[in-house]
Order: sequence, then structure tokens, then C-alpha cells
Amino acid sequence: MVSPSFQALAKKLLVVGGTGGVGFQVCKVAVARGWDVTSLSRRGKPTMTETNMSDFVAPQGWTQKVNWAQGDSLDPSSYKEAIVGTNAVVHTVGILLEDNYKEVLHSQSFEDLTKNIQSAIRGSNPLDTGKKPKSGLTYERINRDTAITVANEAGKEGVDTFVYISAAFPPPMVPNRYITTKREAEHALLTNTTGFRPIIFRPGFLSTPERPITLPLAGLLKVSSAILGNSLKGTIPFAQAASTPPVGMDVLARAIMNAIENPDIKGIVDVDGIDELAHNPDSKTVGANKKKQELVDEKKEHKQE
Repeated sequence: MVSPSFQALAKKLLVVGGTGGVGFQVCKVAVARGWDVTSLSRRGKPTMTETNMSDFVAPQGWTQKVNWAQGDSLDPSSYKEAIVGTNAVVHTVGILLEDNYKEVLHSQSFEDLTKNIQSAIRGSNPLDTGKKPKSGLTYERINRDTAITVANEAGKEGVDTFVYISAAFPPPMVPNRYITTKREAEHALLTNTTGFRPIIFRPGFLSTPERPITLPLAGLLKVSSAILGNSLKGTIPFAQAASTPPVGMDVLARAIMNAIENPDIKGIVDVDGIDELAHNPDSKTVGANKKKQELVDEKKEHKQE
């Protein structure tokens, strides 16, 4: 365990959705770097499985160093104490599908994945925007409103940095509201006037050994993206997915913590920026800085002409 004297000096991190895939990895990286970490989720404590058992058992058992808080990100009173004195917040909450999304995430085979996706799609009509999902979890509430609500509280508490996990593109067969709600959350964070530094990550497909079905898909995408390169980016969803390199959740977590600890990073970090940050903590050419550099390069080209 971290000594009380050291913990008092450590910077404080609040991970919203810390029991999920990306959030869990962020907690792990942050603890290893000496941060005082609190996870906020509806279930509170994470579930131990065969693939993550070493995270719970000594000597690698870093989970004992995290404050696993239970709360609702849409209800500020449930995390009022957790956010006080926090230096940075990482928001990792999100849903891919409004119904049956848990089953999709934890599919153990391609057959299970196909059945779960078909079940979710059959249960929702993307043209019927007035229909509410059986789960009560909507894109608006989870992908957008949770981020804005926590960000408003972070602003009130004087949090330095707010990180939001968005997406590079709308996944195939997923309603467009998935991505529009994420873009609405991005806009709210980037235009927030309370003073925190907003960092938006836009990864492609995410994989982790804890979700076995993601590994073969990531392998296929590595091959297809290497072959296709940038030729199909910005086109139809299937083409975007096939031409965008996948990202390991552990790699994304490392990039997130590097961005938080690098005061030069802010704004939108794309897929290439994630890879750059994960391997170069001192990078100054991602996020808002990338746009500045592109403008400088563009001016140089015009002068040369």
C-alpha cells in the first residue's frame, strides 16, 4: 500500500468508469506512476476474472491501491467527496449499443458476437428516434450527458485536466446517434469556460485480452489498415474501420496518462496521435499542437510556391 505521507503528496486522479476496459487500464497505469486514484462506477469494485487475477493478488495486486467508489455520474451528489481536490478527471463511460451492449462486449466467440449484435439491432429502429431502449440507457444520457455533468462539477472544483474518450468514426451497423452524441460532448468540453484543459481521444477499434473476441478482430484490422493506409479514411464506416489501426486498451491508457502529465497537450488527439503519445510522452505534435504545426507547414508551402 502507498504510505499516507506519500499519498498526501500524490496527484489525485478520478477515473469515471474505472471498472470498464479502458478505465481499468488507466487506473493501473496511474497507480504505477504514483497517482492517488479513485474510480467512480455504478458497481463500485471491479470483478476479478482469470485474465486479470494478477491485478488483484500480491505482489502485482495494484487494485488494492485504488479507491473504488460507487456512484452515478449523472448525480453529482454521489461523487461530491471523490472529486474534491482532484487534479485530473478521465471520463471513459460510453455505450456502443443502447440495448444488449453488455452481451456484445463480453461475447466469447464470433457466433456469440453475431447473435448479440443481431439481437440489439432487431430491437431498435435507427429511424425511430422517439423509441426508448429497454435498458433506459441512451446515447444522449451515457455518451454525452454523463461527460458534461462530470465536467461541470470538475470545473467548479478547479480540476486542471479533463480527458474524454470519444471515437474516430461511427462503427458499422451502429446508429449514427452513437457518434453524434460523442461529438456533442466534445464540443461542450472544448468550449467549456471553467478553465480546465480539455483532451479528447478519438481511438479506432479497441482491444484487450480481457475481452477475447476483440483480439482476432484487432489482428484483422492491423493487416487491413496496413494495406489500405489512409486511402479510405473519411468514407463509409466499413471502409473507415478497415483502414484505421486498432488500439490496445493498455496503449490508450498509457497515452492518456502521458497526455495528462504533458502540459503541452490539449484538444483532439486522433489515432496517430494516440500512438505518438503512447511512445513519446514529451510529444508536442499532437492535439491542438498538431493543428498549429499543420498551419505552419501550410504557410511554408505557400511561401515556397
